[in-house]
Amino acid sequence: MPKKILVVDNESRNRENIALFLREENYEVDEADDGVSAIEMLDKKNFDLMICDLVMPRLNAFDVIDHMKSRAVSTSVILITGHPYLLAEKGLGHLPSFTKPFNMYDLLHKVKEVMSR
Repeated sequence: MPKKILVVDNESRNRENIALFLREENYEVDEADDGVSAIEMLDKKNFDLMICDLVMPRLNAFDVIDHMKSRAVSTSVILITGHPYLLAEKGLGHLPSFTKPFNMYDLLHKVKEVMSR
């Protein structure tokens, strides 16, 4: 059974490119265009991994992660961002992250690493 990944990014081109790339690597991928949609999906389905943009309108990655913690959701997280300084400011520097733009093969390597834990 393929691993399930949720890709969350309000920038449709980024989200769709990541999702397509991971589908080609035989992952089951769902997409959300903001934090509200991500929370709705996380409440309905179990995911092995969430790849989430840090800054989005409505609810951002911080809000989604807080929701996951409050619901004891055990989904792993990889963050993507154009604002890397926010990771340390918000205490998320311990999570795997990529600064936009990033190499898809580097992301794939991290996905495989996280999924093997």
